[in-house]
Amino acid sequence: MPPQPVLDAFGIAGPLKKLEGGKGSAWLADGLVLKPRDLLPQELEWLDTRARELSHGGPLRLSLPVRSTAGNLSEEEWVAYGYLPGEYTSGRWLEKASVALAFSGLFTGEPRPPFLDERNHAWAEADRFAWEETSALGGQEIPYVPELVAARRPVDGVPCIIHGDLTGNILEHPGGVPAVIDPTLYYRPVDYAVAIIAVDAVCFEGASLSLLESMSPGQAFPQYLLRALLFRIVTDALNHRQEAAFGAYRHTVERVLDRAASHR
Repeated sequence: MPPQPVLDAFGIAGPLKKLEGGKGSAWLADGLVLKPRDLLPQELEWLDTRARELSHGGPLRLSLPVRSTAGNLSEEEWVAYGYLPGEYTSGRWLEKASVALAFSGLFTGEPRPPFLDERNHAWAEADRFAWEETSALGGQEIPYVPELVAARRPVDGVPCIIHGDLTGNILEHPGGVPAVIDPTLYYRPVDYAVAIIAVDAVCFEGASLSLLESMSPGQAFPQYLLRALLFRIVTDALNHRQEAAFGAYRHTVERVLDRAASHR
């Protein structure tokens, strides 16, 4: 729970309500969502300036950081975001893929944010591994990784700003435009963002394996699925997930490897 000095700093007087989902550490009060800071100060600044400017009047509602009464984007390692009404709905995967495209479209032509090079958490390291920017895994033997790496081939998609964790972070609102929360930025081809949604849907949301084909019919898409699998699997390993849990990926890995082999 955020301490009283944080509530005072953001001008919050109302009662706190704990929000479900995510890491279970977010609280709602007075139209603001408070959560422990998990982004670099440079990321928060970019979201408050560039993302706010470029998304204004666009096809999506974005949850963006709010400054405290002192003008700070974090107070005692807590951050406030504007609350966006809406509900998470499982399924509707093709619509979520459209949101991935719309999100990246907000930032067309925007250069690669320099803060991406400063991040060192598990998700950033796994993303770099998926895209062959590092080969270091600390000597770990991770299930499925050798087979996926062996099947990886170059792709020629144009990198752009993407949201790399959209699956559970799109909120639907009757009569309103979709809301996107917890912006998690990467600079990759947009098909990678779509592939992450597809992998999450099949591995964790009960979607059919056929979604791996229907999400995108392009011949290069299996290579994005390979990278999405590497991203998720390596992240789990770096976060010390129990090895038994990796079984959730097995059927998806098999299907993606088959597709990759047939499109060489």
